[in-house]
Amino acid sequence: MLSCRLLPMVFAAFGAAFALSGTSALASTMAGPAVARGGVFSVATTALPHAEPGLKTVAKGADTSGLVDSGAFLRGIVAARLGDDPEAAQAFRDALRTDPANGNLLKQAFVRSVMAGDPQAVQLARKSVAASDRESVIAALVLGNDAVSRGAWADAVHYYRQAEVDPLAHLIMPLLMAWCEQAQGHADKGMARLVSIQGSVLVPFYTTHAALIAHAGGLQPQAGVLFAQAQKMMPGGDLLLARSYAAWLWAQGKHGQARDLLRAQIASDAVLALAGPGLQADIARFPVANARAGIARAYVLTAFLLREQAHDQAHNTGMDPMKGAANRYQIDEATRLMLGFALGMDPAQADARLMLAEIQDEEGYTAAARRTLQLVAHDDPLAPVANLRLAVLDTSSDQIDEAITLLSALARQAPDQLTVLRALGNALAQKKDWKGAIAAYTKAIDLGAAHKNVDWTLLFLRASAYYEAGDWPRARDDGRAALAYAPEEPMLLNFLGYSMAERRENLPEAGRLLSKAHQLAPEDAAITDSLGWALLEQGDLAGGMPLLEKAAELTPEDAEINYHLGEAYWRVGRRTEAVDQWNMALGLHPNAADEERIRAALRRAGVARNDERPAPQAEKGNHTL
Repeated sequence: MLSCRLLPMVFAAFGAAFALSGTSALASTMAGPAVARGGVFSVATTALPHAEPGLKTVAKGADTSGLVDSGAFLRGIVAARLGDDPEAAQAFRDALRTDPANGNLLKQAFVRSVMAGDPQAVQLARKSVAASDRESVIAALVLGNDAVSRGAWADAVHYYRQAEVDPLAHLIMPLLMAWCEQAQGHADKGMARLVSIQGSVLVPFYTTHAALIAHAGGLQPQAGVLFAQAQKMMPGGDLLLARSYAAWLWAQGKHGQARDLLRAQIASDAVLALAGPGLQADIARFPVANARAGIARAYVLTAFLLREQAHDQAHNTGMDPMKGAANRYQIDEATRLMLGFALGMDPAQADARLMLAEIQDEEGYTAAARRTLQLVAHDDPLAPVANLRLAVLDTSSDQIDEAITLLSALARQAPDQLTVLRALGNALAQKKDWKGAIAAYTKAIDLGAAHKNVDWTLLFLRASAYYEAGDWPRARDDGRAALAYAPEEPMLLNFLGYSMAERRENLPEAGRLLSKAHQLAPEDAAITDSLGWALLEQGDLAGGMPLLEKAAELTPEDAEINYHLGEAYWRVGRRTEAVDQWNMALGLHPNAADEERIRAALRRAGVARNDERPAPQAEKGNHTL
């Protein structure tokens, strides 16, 4: 039945997506800054192929003289397409060694090395500057970061100034310069540089960094004032600010106030709540204690700005998907560059890894996203968040056993976290462990009820699991309970209405539920088919036939929809068309239960199939989700 087709969609719609929804707060919480167009991302991506990573690197005037190591080059292309920046960087460097004069290969090797956080990016930056007689924005930032790592602060300032011409780099330049001043013993100048800026969308973040600079420079009274100011500017909270201000309050002996501040930040995000115990245990430690870590955080902020720009452009180019996809690709590449800078400066920065994994997952680089999350230190306060995201990735990529292991451990560590229980139920349902899924959903429902927070989607998920387990009475009860909270939800109306129609249980009510679902979602093929089938079962051939034909037009490659249409044709005497529909349905690889129904219909029509096998044990199914 259609459960095999739609049940995973339910778990995705009300499970995995929910489980990841809060993690953007780990970067920063800022409402849509007006980022200058043509910033770092436009400069960065000139070195990158847009639609076909790597394919344009040997072209457009480059005299390769047949020297390119095609094997290494192709390895780089494949690795880039898989989001494996370390492998891509190594492959392009190998190709570059064969043809060191190839400027395009140099750009590829350089940019991928930056994204991978590879130390060889510094050497390639110098080669890039020598080859072009000028410093690109990326090369200037790489060389500036290298100077920071060596403690050569005057050199760092020199290189960073070369990048100031870029509009987006210009926004974070005050942070880079202020931290360089702090490192040279001039915390007061760095702090003054940041607090003097007015009218910028980044003022709350400049103020937060000014407070961190004051703290690092021993100017504790000024740090406290600035932290308080930043807190007023960002009433919605920001994780870096909350952790930093809480650490400052703790150092002043204001332990209760520190814990309350951190608790309020954690409570604002369902996923971040997983990190609550670790963050509270780590409350005395400043997340930014020196200039190098401060500069790393500046790059995370840049990455966040680019993410905001990507979301903004996706909205503005919604009518032009090709243009939107190209823009999103460019911005995502540049965002990964900035995160490469951040992790090169501070490899232990968990929130940068969380953001990077999110981008990699969105781009379809699941294996790369998994590796990124696995690099979050086990003792980092944000490790539980990384593990949850890793488990959701494993669930969506069919590594179910790994997901269940991770989620079971998280559920033991945090038994009061509804998000974990939901994700565990989804993973168990994916494995068709309906009993286990029901148990997990029940715990989540009871937990929500204890906090007077009933979530209808959990009731729907449990109803679906009960249905698959063959317990229709409980499935119906949960479905009705969910409907009381979400009476306008088409999927839920379809679940109840179709399940009742299949059992010929209260057909008038089933028709009413499905009619309402169809009114709410008239182009949904499954709902259209459900209503048509319910009308057919009530003997209303004239009403059901057009709906079943429309459903088949909307989803022509759905086995069950074609079976239903064949049944309608059979009942009105269009026997040849009925057999054609059933044969078509059989060729669409139906699940075992649907296959048996289709073959039974063909046998009823007196049609023998040479490929007929002994009927398998029919599995319970569900068109309803």
